[in-house]
Amino acid sequence: MHLRRSARIMVAGVLAVGLTISPASPAAAVEIEQVADGFAGPLGLAIGADGTVFVAQAFLGTLTAIDRSGDRTDLVTGEPVAGGVEALGLGRVVYTTRVGEEGVPPSEASLMHVTPAGKTRQLASLLAYEAAHNLDASNLYGFVDLDPACAAELEAAFGGQVATTPYPGQVDSNPYAVAFDRGGYVVADAGGNDIVRVDANGRVSTVAVLPPIDTTIGAEVVEEFGAPECVVGAAYRAEPVPTDVEVGPDGSYYVSSLPGFPEAPGTGSVFRVSRSGSVELVATGFAGAVDLAVTDDGTIYVAELFGGQISQIIDGDASVLVEVTEPAAVEVAPDGTVYATTDAFGNGRVVIVTP
Repeated sequence: MHLRRSARIMVAGVLAVGLTISPASPAAAVEIEQVADGFAGPLGLAIGADGTVFVAQAFLGTLTAIDRSGDRTDLVTGEPVAGGVEALGLGRVVYTTRVGEEGVPPSEASLMHVTPAGKTRQLASLLAYEAAHNLDASNLYGFVDLDPACAAELEAAFGGQVATTPYPGQVDSNPYAVAFDRGGYVVADAGGNDIVRVDANGRVSTVAVLPPIDTTIGAEVVEEFGAPECVVGAAYRAEPVPTDVEVGPDGSYYVSSLPGFPEAPGTGSVFRVSRSGSVELVATGFAGAVDLAVTDDGTIYVAELFGGQISQIIDGDASVLVEVTEPAAVEVAPDGTVYATTDAFGNGRVVIVTP
């Protein structure tokens, strides 16, 4: 099935309520300390060099800064904040926006800069680049060799909202995450299924296109969406949907992926992307990998929205770090402190996680 890519991240919130996940047993005791709460959809998180915490409240269209004293300042309000935010201090704060209603192609998708005084300017239009290149056009997504009789049942059940045959990547942009990179910025575009780089002059270039994710349709699709039972066991190539990108200590890009429909538990992954654009799987099996962070020693933390946990990857092996409610973002501060956002669809919180 094909859901419009612009809506996939929001759909994740709906599925998080409907799916029943059985998380792995937690690791050794982990301390959780609340920094602040009262956030509406804290899908993006960044820690500045001076310790300022930046929270992208995607459901409210607000970018909030919390200083070391706990005082809050809304730097951006009333804008279509997409969830991406990155900060280095000294006024270097960038965030992403996506203009348009969910479920329809956007009219703009941008990388923006905001000053401490709240003055904003566009650094680059990610939608313009996507429209010019449609980087994943060579990828084919959807059902693979679906039985014609089953395809007819799908058409009858869902009408034009279902793609019963493979379809190519479409023009769409949802710049869901951003990271600083050697004087420029690297962006994970959940709509374009790609990673792009924006240099200091606003020029956009391609880093990599993520591959389709091969999955098998499970019984939960029938239960959750009312799909005909004939689809159970069918092969499906899901859109990869990159949800975060970070620069690792080895200089590579690390990318979390929340596959498009059916976004089933265990299909989330983490990839390593070289600067030349090669893509390598680091680990998979995550339940809604919506964000990640990489430490100086190479440990990777993954926020699993559906699984209700933050996991860690050490030398390629994944394990549960801590169970939390609706984790939406995880970030490692310059001093090594691990921050996260939780309760993404309720009273959103920012917490410190201490292993």
